[in-house]
Amino acid sequence: MPSSNSAHSPAFIDRARKSFGWWLLVAAMVVLSWQLGSIQQQSLLDELEVKGRQELDLYVSHLAGQIEQFSFLPALLGDDQRLRTLLLLPDDRPLREEVNQFLRHVNQITGSLDVYLMDQRGVTIAASNWQDEITFIGRNFAFRPYFKEAMQGRPGRYYALGTTSGRRGYYFSYPVGAKGDTLGVIVVKIQIDTLENDWGSSDTQLLVTDPDGVIFIATQPEWRYRTIRPLGDEGTARVRASRRYPDAELRPISYQTDVTRPSGSVLVTVGEQDGEKYLSLTRDMPKAGWRIHLLVSQAVISPQVVQTRLFAMSTLLLLVTGARLYTARDRRRRERETERRAAMQEALDELEQRVGRRTKDLTEANRLLRQEIEEHEHTRDELIQAAKLAALGQMSAGINHELNQPLAAMRTYADNARTYLARENLEQAAWNLQQISELTGRMAQISGQLKVFSRKASGQRIRVSLRACLDGARRIVMTRVQHVGAELSIELPADDLFVAADPVQLEQVLVNLIGNACDVLQQQPRKHIQVCGEEHDGLVVVTVSDTGPGIAPENLERVFDPFFTTTESGLGLGLSISHTIVQRLGGTLTVDNGHEGGAVFRLVLAAWQDEQADRAAGGGVMLS
Repeated sequence: MPSSNSAHSPAFIDRARKSFGWWLLVAAMVVLSWQLGSIQQQSLLDELEVKGRQELDLYVSHLAGQIEQFSFLPALLGDDQRLRTLLLLPDDRPLREEVNQFLRHVNQITGSLDVYLMDQRGVTIAASNWQDEITFIGRNFAFRPYFKEAMQGRPGRYYALGTTSGRRGYYFSYPVGAKGDTLGVIVVKIQIDTLENDWGSSDTQLLVTDPDGVIFIATQPEWRYRTIRPLGDEGTARVRASRRYPDAELRPISYQTDVTRPSGSVLVTVGEQDGEKYLSLTRDMPKAGWRIHLLVSQAVISPQVVQTRLFAMSTLLLLVTGARLYTARDRRRRERETERRAAMQEALDELEQRVGRRTKDLTEANRLLRQEIEEHEHTRDELIQAAKLAALGQMSAGINHELNQPLAAMRTYADNARTYLARENLEQAAWNLQQISELTGRMAQISGQLKVFSRKASGQRIRVSLRACLDGARRIVMTRVQHVGAELSIELPADDLFVAADPVQLEQVLVNLIGNACDVLQQQPRKHIQVCGEEHDGLVVVTVSDTGPGIAPENLERVFDPFFTTTESGLGLGLSISHTIVQRLGGTLTVDNGHEGGAVFRLVLAAWQDEQADRAAGGGVMLS
């Protein structure tokens, strides 16, 4: 007779098989849910990498621009005769005082950190901080690589902690002296402390490392002067010998590479134990010798990945639950058919609602994400195109606008000369040819000034006669005045007025103002242009008024905007260029409507003072 154990063993085996099958199915669902989340994670990482590379390119461009804007300064200072003379006569105390003042003036205007001059031994003999408590005067920096490179006749670059000030800086050096004979080295140190402050985001971290992997710029202060990888004894000794980071510990941070993606980006973990996970993107700056690391936190995508995995797991669990309910209903169909159908229907309704809600949420999230990406790309393209058009428009249209007037005058003088030659009046013909020659020189000056203006450079302010500038402007625009049929009157005091300005630029402004008045008088019955000049409290005020229709009140604030014009033939650049030139000359240009009608432009410039003449005679460099 079989035992009870043998009788129950087939049922036990059957239950064990079913239990194992369910556990195997649950494991398969977990694996599948995890894989679906991993697929979405890779997709989100790709999108994160695209945005991160755009941000990295932006920061690298910004960083390079901040550094390169000072690269010309050492070479410019290296040609200054006073620096060469001081290197030859280091005991000349008045000259040393003058050079110290000059270097401090340059330092204040350019916004650099320090400017200092070293002799052939590396000893600082003049510096912008000569009066500070911590000064470079008398200190020897011959150990610095930038000094050695400049003494070999090459421009030098270097970045390090200052051994005197303890502040981080980027150094530009340049040899001072005749070709082949280096007398000393001029150094410009710029501040890099603020570069990391320009970058702030809770989702990204920024690191800048040197060739040895030492972090010297970081948005996390505790990472500063540490390394990404251990330097080893040799590397540590090399960095210590350079005295680039005198008191830094140079300990490595916890920086672990998890995965290297096919695109070249790296998934890393930064921090001890449960460190934060980042997507690491790098860019090299070969000229500076730096490597830029952008760490984008993976935490921004983790909630979406978790949601996807939970959604997939929930869906699979609901499907499995439905399948089990369906199997149970089939097994108990005869006893509880109605109850089982209701339970199944309820489960299916719940499943459909959850799937619908989750699907709708994911679809909307993806749509908003795509829309945001498209808007960012469209905005970027528009900005790039606008910048191109503005630059091209200002150069080409501006030159054409300013040279048309001298060309018209040259044409008139040429016709006159041909007529006088035909009459054998050589004296008048020679006079007209002389005017053409002067206008040719003026055109060269105008084109040269426009080129400088397009690069936003500043000219030297000298003693300029207002009467002479008005005479030159009148000769240029007289053809236009006569063509319009207008009357031009100029009222000046008996004594000439002198201003601190650039003569070509001032004449250009006057030509634009008078020419603008000619344009608005073409359809007016009374055509009169009046130019008045007077001096008040150290200021020279020039007013240009006309008898035109005036300026509509809503357009008064837009008159000096680029490309704004109320005439069909105008380019809208003359007044904009004039306004910018006057600002660069340290003056103001305003416009209003006169009491009796017409527009009144008011130009205010500083009158030339005697102390300005003394400074100019002293040979000082005038930076305006």
